[in-house]
Amino acid sequence: MRKTLTYLLLLALPLTCMGRPVGFASSRLAAIAEAAGLVLPDGRNGKRDVLAVTCQGKEVPVVVEYASGEVVHIGLDLFGADIRQENVLVCNFVERYMLESLLDGPSLHGEGNSAGRVVTQGDVFAVLQEKPEKRSVQILLDGEGKGGVVFTGDSGEPVFSIRFPAEIQLLSGKKKDELETAFLRSVTAERKIKKREIPRNLKRVERDLYVSENGYYEIESAQNTAFFRKKGLVYLPLCESSKPVESVMTLLTGYSRKKEYAIQAAFHQYGFKTTEKLFPLDCLIDCCLEEGCVPYVGIEADNGKSLVATLFMVNRPLGYSHTFQFTVDTEMLDKAAGTLQARAYLYTPLNFKKS
Repeated sequence: MRKTLTYLLLLALPLTCMGRPVGFASSRLAAIAEAAGLVLPDGRNGKRDVLAVTCQGKEVPVVVEYASGEVVHIGLDLFGADIRQENVLVCNFVERYMLESLLDGPSLHGEGNSAGRVVTQGDVFAVLQEKPEKRSVQILLDGEGKGGVVFTGDSGEPVFSIRFPAEIQLLSGKKKDELETAFLRSVTAERKIKKREIPRNLKRVERDLYVSENGYYEIESAQNTAFFRKKGLVYLPLCESSKPVESVMTLLTGYSRKKEYAIQAAFHQYGFKTTEKLFPLDCLIDCCLEEGCVPYVGIEADNGKSLVATLFMVNRPLGYSHTFQFTVDTEMLDKAAGTLQARAYLYTPLNFKKS
């Protein structure tokens, strides 16, 4: 009888009482969970839950997503899977912001909307009346620091819209140190590296040497340029000591994926903190490309034995860049493995034109 009673009591307890509390990817998500009265279970890695939460007297669907053993997103369930895949960051921001605006608790208004920087029109409750996969949505990012999302009804007229600055800290809901911590975790984690496709419209510069030119960042010496040797019908990324400058530009733009190069990097972080990390070069490039960054490489010095090169990973739509200064031994370019020394600065804001 006593065992039966104990078992029934355990069934009546909230799930979180039977395990350790879940962690959160940011302090903002923890505040949202508290304001919404959510008690979330641990051990939901890779899962997505849709819960019912009462806001302003109405029951609304709230999505909670988990990854790496913590909650990585909480917000209104506004977007279908197809739309979400196109721009996860913007979708998460809109869902999180609108949930916060409906809660009687901490919201983004204090840091993001006090000067009218985030503007909404229409009724978000009208959007929630339809299933996410049937909602007509348009996502706008102009590349000059402005973004927006418009939901339209069956008539083609806007039902609800939101305009916002396309700034990484605002959209992610993370402080700069939280962004840096998440980046370091991502770049040092095991990942399946995606192979970069050889660019089209290569230009011949020597007998068997071809180049791809795709513009420059701020100054012409910081180029998005890669070089390739043509062997038969195949183009191979250049990586050889006889052409160190061209090889390093190709290497840092992410094409020489067969080389097992590592980076010993000093990350200069928020609050005058420096963190030393050792990780594969491919992981760094893949992580930045996954964020939507475009690589630009400039060669600062070449003394015949080593090169100093700067890699700018630029995300124009979201207004930031990652900067890495590398020292590369020329002899390493002929080897299958080696270590590059680097200094890194993450999430440096870009200067957009004032409207």
